Order: sequence, then structure tokens, then C-alpha cells
Amino acid sequence: MSTLAGRFAGLVATALLLVAALGALSDDLQGSARVVLVTAVVGALAPLFWPGRAATTRSTTMRIAGWSLATTALAAGLAALGGNAALLAPRIAGACLVLFLVLVAAHALTAVLEALLRRRGAGPDRAREISAWLTTAALAALAAAPLWLGPAAEVASQARPRAVDAVVAVSPLTHLAVASGNDLLRNQWFYQHSNLSGLRFDYPRLGAVLACYVVLAAALLAIPAFLPTRTEPSDRAGRTPTPLEQHP
Repeated sequence: MSTLAGRFAGLVATALLLVAALGALSDDLQGSARVVLVTAVVGALAPLFWPGRAATTRSTTMRIAGWSLATTALAAGLAALGGNAALLAPRIAGACLVLFLVLVAAHALTAVLEALLRRRGAGPDRAREISAWLTTAALAALAAAPLWLGPAAEVASQARPRAVDAVVAVSPLTHLAVASGNDLLRNQWFYQHSNLSGLRFDYPRLGAVLACYVVLAAALLAIPAFLPTRTEPSDRAGRTPTPLEQHP
């Protein structure tokens, strides 16, 4: 429990510092943009502070749900600090619902990677750290898809008109923006840095986004049930025979 509390305290402190440094609490920032920024920051940091798998699969599932819920509550609290909390409440609620599902899927992936690394002989701390960084890298790559896949999508759109929609739809950042009612790619920063801002595209529907995350999270949470049981030293080839086996 102390490890969980310590890691969550570290997450809170880091999120506060980063949110403040990015100006997310400024009154000059559009309300919906603040919600997107805060939830994105907390969502990106959460896997890095993941406390690791529990002793059993069931306990790990409970830890994933609890850690994701606590992290989502942190994001909701930070998003409400900038003022106009009452007006932004529906946007915060929508974005936090998406964030919770994103975090459940992300931490379920982290737990699966951690289990696989443990089966390959990695120690608990090393397995947790590597899996956390891999998940964070995957989240960052997907979130930035409208930036680094934008040029390819524009070229492909001549033959495949839905290519731009697909690149926009794959980003978790887009999902947070849709839930908070923010036109993400029309914000000034994206308008200056993403070629997709000048193209015609449609954002994904919120219902479809939620459904996809529910299916993805359920699939990732079910994976440990199909992983082979870790072989104990006494069951491996070359184990020491029992006295009955030595003297039949």
C-alpha cells in the first residue's frame, strides 16, 4: 500500500508541475482546450508511475481499475482548477470517461507486457519499468499520429478518401478532444504544425470511440487467462528426483 501511495503522490506532483508549466491553468486558455491538455498530460504520465502487477490476475485487474480511476479523478480535479468548473463540468465528465477507458486499456497492456517480460526472466522492477515505457511510447506515437502520419494521409487521400479520417481517428488525443467538444486540429498550434488542419475530414463519433475502447480493454484484460502458466523450478527438466523416484 505504501508503494501505491508513494507512486500516486509522485504522479500528482509531476502532473501539477507539468500542467502549470504548460499554462493549462491560465484563464486565457479556452476551456475545452484546457480539458484536453490536462487529461492528455495525466494520461501520458499515468503508465510511468504504474505500481506493477499484483500477486494474482484478479488482483491485477482490480489494481488496473483502481489506478485508472484514481488517475482519472486526479485529471478531473486538475481540469476544474482553472475556473468555470460548473460550465466545464459536462466537458470534463466526457473527457474523463474517455480517459478512464484509455487508461484501463493502457495499463492492461502494461500488465501483459510485464507478465511476458517476467516469463523471459526479467526481474519485477525491470519488467515494470520496461513495460511502462513501452506503453507510454505507444500512447505518444498514437496521440501524435495526425502530425507524423499527416503527410502520408494527404498523399493517400487521393486514392483513399477516408485515409485522413483514419489518421485523425486513431489518436487518443482526438478522442479526448471529441469528448470535450474541442476542435483539436483547428487549434492554433495544430493549425501551424499539422497539414491535416487545412484538409477536409470528420472526427470519429463519441459512441464509436467508447465502444472500441471497451472492446480493446476487455480483450487486453482477458489475455493473461490464455498465457501459459509460469513453470516452477521443481517442474522444469532436470529437476532433482524425489527419494521414491530414485529408488522405485
